[in-house]
Amino acid sequence: MKQNRRQFINRTLAGLATMSVSPGVLGRNITFANESYESKPWIELSKAAYLHNASQISQMSAGKPIVAVLKNNAYGLGEVQVAQLLDQSSHIFGMAVVKDESALAMRSSGVIKPILLMGDFDTALADSLRQQNITLSIFSRESLKKVRQIAKDSSQVVQVALYIDTGLGRMGIPYQEAISIAKEIAGTNHLSITQTFSTLTTPKDFAQVQIDRFEKITNELGKKGVPTGLKHLAPSYSILDISVSHQDAVRPGILLHGSFPLANMSEAEKYPLQVPYCLKAPVIRLEKLKAGDTIGFSRFYQVEQDEWIATLPIGWADGYDSGAENGAKVLLAGELYPVVNVNASHVNVSLGAHTKVRIGDVATLIGPEHSEITPEGFGKLVKGHNYLQINYKESFTKHVYETF
Repeated sequence: MKQNRRQFINRTLAGLATMSVSPGVLGRNITFANESYESKPWIELSKAAYLHNASQISQMSAGKPIVAVLKNNAYGLGEVQVAQLLDQSSHIFGMAVVKDESALAMRSSGVIKPILLMGDFDTALADSLRQQNITLSIFSRESLKKVRQIAKDSSQVVQVALYIDTGLGRMGIPYQEAISIAKEIAGTNHLSITQTFSTLTTPKDFAQVQIDRFEKITNELGKKGVPTGLKHLAPSYSILDISVSHQDAVRPGILLHGSFPLANMSEAEKYPLQVPYCLKAPVIRLEKLKAGDTIGFSRFYQVEQDEWIATLPIGWADGYDSGAENGAKVLLAGELYPVVNVNASHVNVSLGAHTKVRIGDVATLIGPEHSEITPEGFGKLVKGHNYLQINYKESFTKHVYETF
């Protein structure tokens, strides 16, 4: 009976599935997995390391409470999981996010401490945000109208934060209008200002200008009897560099995840942070390439002598920096091996002429075990900023441990 194309393909695939492929088939040394193994990358989190980092940040800021910034899915590490861990720290006042669904997801997961929504919200979620006691930021007259509508429809007090733009220029009430809008908020039934904050720029001289503007506004509001609640300004860099920025609380992001905002900061010795996460992926393919063979669409890597190449199921589309192919390493079977190619979906690792690595073995791409694979070590090897090394897909599975 004549087969159509679909039947031919299906029969061929079925036949291949039953074959036991050994090295040498198809003219190359290739090994495939014969047993089940993990096929996707994942992230592991350490509760002990996150609590340690919170304690260190508290020391940096002379004991000021911490508003933990977990925006952008906690820099790709899992906003809900990290929030659940930090919720257990006595040094953490609360969490801060920029998306309404993030705030609700944290609260639904059991996070008890205050949650500040620094961004806008969908009006369809207004009731849920109020019911879950999410602190809403007022950053413009338009946002004040939206929050006022929530208060009008509620018999409960809605907690709000006065978000002042002191010079960053991207979000917040222009500082020239902050006092008048704060007075409007204070005069609205069922609205209560529980926090007042701004965001500082990096240059120290202008950051001081911003601090002066902020303090002038909050002092004036105090004189007029307008409450300001908890005041906070300092991101990670300012916590370390400008003590006057600490105000009532500090607002770190990257420090919580074990990285300093700049490489080789002297404070790293005084306040040792711990890497609280590991990025891991399994080996899904092994191939022994011959001298002269190349890897990648652009033939980025050329093999100089016969060597084994491992393939990991993670790439730049998953948030792993493409610059890794310029010198980064991964930990595999107890040894460090160089990354030689990164594409959208895969990473290739050179294992040398002989290898003890097998399909299914787990590679650590980022982790605390060796200095070369810590976020700082990785950043130095790829000549990239620490902030850019934490940008992983939200779909990655997260596993939480007491400690590594």
